[in-house]
Amino acid sequence: MTSSVSARAAAKARTIISELGIYDALQIDVEAIAFARGALVVERPLRGASARLIRRGDKGVIAVREDIRELGQKRFCVAHELGHFELHKKADQLAFCTDEMVSWYKARPEETEANEFAAELLMPENLFRSLCPQTEPTVSGIEVLTEAFKTTLTAALVRFVDLGARVSALVVSRDGRVRWFRAGKDFRFRIRSPGRAVDPRSCAGSFFQKRAGAGEPDVVSASAWLEDSRVESSWTLRELLLPLPRYATTLSLLWVPPGSAMDAFDEDE
Repeated sequence: MTSSVSARAAAKARTIISELGIYDALQIDVEAIAFARGALVVERPLRGASARLIRRGDKGVIAVREDIRELGQKRFCVAHELGHFELHKKADQLAFCTDEMVSWYKARPEETEANEFAAELLMPENLFRSLCPQTEPTVSGIEVLTEAFKTTLTAALVRFVDLGARVSALVVSRDGRVRWFRAGKDFRFRIRSPGRAVDPRSCAGSFFQKRAGAGEPDVVSASAWLEDSRVESSWTLRELLLPLPRYATTLSLLWVPPGSAMDAFDEDE
């Protein structure tokens, strides 16, 4: 997906936020925003989809699966469909999005664009940055973001990485294997490929071996997460582990320690 397309999605969301006079996270009522834009949100017992958009002219109905338990996930689904409503007016009049489509990986360009719109709508950059941890990230600091914007841990961490609050990356692992990752634009190293086993030296590896819970940021060998010949054996990363035991999944926020050899690394040397 090109940066220009991503910028278009974010710009559209910012325009809506501005037109509605939203200046506080508490004002981001996604169902009310959708209604103001001409789309009615309803909950339905959907099968095979997280949400559906039905459009007729400049009006639409966004149906969300009623058994989605997490408020953050439900809000993101609504915002994602609203992104289609706003950005893809020439698309099919009836469209549906599965969990895979709304995810941050394996998505078609229009799905990724809808995600970018949803992220900016639910977590406007200026508001999100103002609440980002000023020191290094912690579990409580990330929870402040999820609670303020009523979003999921995954969405908050992707936003944190994308906005470059630190030179960071997010790695999502399931059942002891890397599922997908999201690297910030300044993260210059190659991350372990999806499908590879999680290294036992990592915090995520400890979770899958011992079912350890979330903790404070820890120092891990950079080679535990990176598949990069430029990485030296002495280099380290910081890892903040946020496990999701119910899904046999871990979220690992990785960042380069400021002032470290990795931070000073110049790939042009």
